Amino acid sequence: MYLMYIDESGDTIPLSQKGKKFLVLTGCIIHENSICEIEQRFRKIKHDYYQNSDIEIKSNFLRYANPDLTEDSPLKLNSKDKYNDLEKDISELLKNIDVVLYSVVIDKESYWSQYPSQNPYNIAYLFLLERFQMFLKSKDSLGICIIDPREGQTEKHFMGNELNNIHQKMRHEDGSIWKKCSNVIEKLLFSQSDQTIGIQIADLYCYPIYHVFEYDKKYNEYWRFEELSLPKLYKNNDKFDGFGLKYFPDKTKKDLRFFS
Repeated sequence: MYLMYIDESGDTIPLSQKGKKFLVLTGCIIHENSICEIEQRFRKIKHDYYQNSDIEIKSNFLRYANPDLTEDSPLKLNSKDKYNDLEKDISELLKNIDVVLYSVVIDKESYWSQYPSQNPYNIAYLFLLERFQMFLKSKDSLGICIIDPREGQTEKHFMGNELNNIHQKMRHEDGSIWKKCSNVIEKLLFSQSDQTIGIQIADLYCYPIYHVFEYDKKYNEYWRFEELSLPKLYKNNDKFDGFGLKYFPDKTKKDLRFFS
C-alpha cells in the first residue's frame, strides 16, 4: 500500500487581487512500510531543536526561522549556527527518505484565459490523481490520498467537498478527460498539515517547485529545488517533464527560463 500526501504552494486568488502567478499541487508518495520510520526521524529533529515533537515544520516557517530575516516564524531561532544546523538536518532527511514526487504546475492566467469559470485546483488534482494511478499500476499496488483541504495562506478556504466529488468520480468511472483510477481506494482523506507529518514533508518538497516557477528561475538557481525536490520527482528515462512534473497549459512553457 502507498500513501500519497498532498499539499499546495501558491493560491487560486485572481492575479488582479494580488494572487500568485502559479498554483502548484504536489503529491509525496510513501510506502506504508516507510511512514513510521520517516515520522520518527522527523519528530526527532523537531524535538532536538524545539523540545516539541509535534511542532509544525513547513517551508515558509523554516525559511523565516533564520534569525537574520525580519519575517515572523513559529520556528524562529536566535542563533544563525543553530539555524544552519536545522537546515542541514531537514535537508538530509529530505534527501535520504524513500519517497516519489508528482507535481502539477498551473499557470493561472493562461488557464483562466481558456477556462474562465473553472477552479485551477480541481484540474491540478485530476492530473495528480491520474499520475498516482499510473504509479500504483506499475507497482501492482493500491493507494490512499491524504490532503489538507484548506486552501489559502492566511484565511483557509475549505474545499474538501469539491475535491472529494472529483476523487470519487475518478475512482469509479471513466470521464471525458480521465481514465478510471481503480487502484486508488477509499474516499479522499482529510487531515490538517499541523497534525500530519506526511503533509508537512509534501510541503517542504512542494515550495521549491513553486519557487522556481513563480520567480522564473532555472532548475539550478534555487538549491532547495535542485538538491531536494528534483531528485525525488518521478522520471521516465531520466526525464521528469511530463512525467513527475506536469505543466499546464503548456503553451506558456516557452516563456519560462526553467524550460529553456
